[in-house]
This record gives sequence, structure tokens and C-alpha cells, in this order.
Amino acid sequence: MSTLTQILKAQLLSLPDVSRLSSLRRFTSLFTQGQSADALYFVEEGLVKLTRTNHAGDRIILSIAGPGDLIGEDVMSAEPTTYQADAEVLTSASLFRVPRETLQRVLATSGEVATGVIDFLLNRRNMLAQKVELLCLHDVEYRILYYLADLASLVGPDSGTEGYHLPITQAELADLIGATRETTSTTLNQLERKGLVKLSRRLLTIPSPALLRSAATPAPVALKAETA
Repeated sequence: MSTLTQILKAQLLSLPDVSRLSSLRRFTSLFTQGQSADALYFVEEGLVKLTRTNHAGDRIILSIAGPGDLIGEDVMSAEPTTYQADAEVLTSASLFRVPRETLQRVLATSGEVATGVIDFLLNRRNMLAQKVELLCLHDVEYRILYYLADLASLVGPDSGTEGYHLPITQAELADLIGATRETTSTTLNQLERKGLVKLSRRLLTIPSPALLRSAATPAPVALKAETA
């Protein structure tokens, strides 16, 4: 259990106004882009994807949150604001919902909680900076290998079977890496022929995350621009 999780469970998540949402199913919407930001969510179990859509309807998955993550940090704004992404359950999940008023009261009175949340936000900023670097400076194959290895670390090995089963579709993977579905599908088929992934309709299986990381070699600069 991380230090932040310990602090939140001791000083925030046990408060009467905080509710626990258990056994949420895939596709459950927690909030939508543009909705009034009224609560912060703490992921106890499962995965949640955060997706942003532009005016043309194009989507990108900003991140996939796992156990111990906070989502909906827009609610920490001093002034009322809106969520900047859609939050949708990716696997069966349990979360805590912290109302805006409760969160702001605790942040104002507990330096320990405030410091822990600030550290989390700094880590989130670093993660988004790394995503920008991946999108701008690496080719599609590298991005796929990087994110599949990252997802495997969140999911863990499947008990009773070989490999890591990732509950993400090829369309969702395309949104995560910022590429077209066609390019993503073609690259996945190439990786399958190399034995790095196994494909099925709604599941990607990773025999070994270590193999993915060792195969992730940055392409020359001239090959890094992929038109999605």
C-alpha cells in the first residue's frame, strides 16, 4: 500500500460524506467531459480510462488509472469548474467518491493530505509530459510496446494461465497511443508474428512484458512522424 493510499484511507476515505462505489462494470461512466466537477475519485480496484474528445469527435485516451490513483482532480480548483475528460470503467472496479466540499475542507486542514495530493499531481504532470514525448518523438511500434508493457504492470499475470491478459480493444489501444486504427492493427499483427503479443477480438495477451521492453527500440528521427 502506497503512502498516499494510507494517508487517504486514514484521513479522507473514512469520512461519512465519502461513498464507496463497488463492483462497477465495464463501460460504467463516472463523469463526462464538460460536466460540472463535483467529486474526486480514488481507485481502489480495477482500471478506469480517461478520454478527451475534440470538437471534430476525435478521441485520445489521456491515461488509464489503476489502484491507488486519483481521478477527477479538476475538482481541486478554487473556483467551480468542469471535468476535462470522460472517465469510464475499463474493468470491474471499486472506487471511493469524495464530494468537492469534503475534499476542500480536508485539504485546508490536513497538511499531510495536501502534501500527498500535491505529490500525486506532480507525478500526473510528469506522466502527461512523458505521453507528449511519446506522441511526438517515437513511432507507433515503440508507443504500442511501451503502453502494453505499462498496462501489463497494472493488470498483473493472469492466474492459472500463461501471460498477461489486457482488457483493451484495438480501437482503445489506438486512442491510447494516438494513431489510426488501421496503423495500430497493422503494427499489432507484425508484433504477433514476432511472438510479442497474442490477439483476440476483445483481448490482448502479453507473454512477457520484459520482452516488450527489450524490443522497444526508438526509431531514427526521420521515422518518428506518423500521420494518424
